[in-house]
Amino acid sequence: MRKNLYINWLRNITAACLAMMIFTTSSMIALAGVEKKSLMGEITVSGQDTNGNAPSVLLNGESAFTGRTFFSNGTITTPEAVTSTVKLGKLGYVALSPNTTLTLSFDEKTISGTLSAGRAKVFNAEGVDVKIQNLADTAVAPMNQAQDDDDDDGGFSNSAVGPVIVFAGIVAAAVILVVINDDEDNDIVVSPRR
Repeated sequence: MRKNLYINWLRNITAACLAMMIFTTSSMIALAGVEKKSLMGEITVSGQDTNGNAPSVLLNGESAFTGRTFFSNGTITTPEAVTSTVKLGKLGYVALSPNTTLTLSFDEKTISGTLSAGRAKVFNAEGVDVKIQNLADTAVAPMNQAQDDDDDDGGFSNSAVGPVIVFAGIVAAAVILVVINDDEDNDIVVSPRR
């Protein structure tokens, strides 16, 4: 009876882990499809806020901090003493100086936009065109050497390998627990005296 309890427990744990793994990997696949359809960037902000708060920029008129998602056709403005970088994954990235306003668009082959004020440097990957209209009469420097984005390294966060390893570890631990506790043959049976 004890053995059946462990086997049922093992089946339940295995089924729950399998369901979790399927959900996790299917979510990753679904998100990968969305990412290909609509490209996104990520904002990083550095410098000093005049009020002593965490530095921020304006993204489409709203405060934005490091880690904020940037979609194509967005307008980013950096205040005094604050710089920002818009990472565009494999396309490259755009570095903005303080007091800069840039409307930025991008697709699989082009980084484009309008610089209204300030200075910007575009670090584009090979094969990616840069078309920035400069209304500010300041520097826009395309650099055809984008650095690799470490976020696309295929690690546990972007792969199904992590959930599979976790699932395998849980199942292995459950099997070991059942084998160690499988002492049904060694049970001592005490019967009442007659």
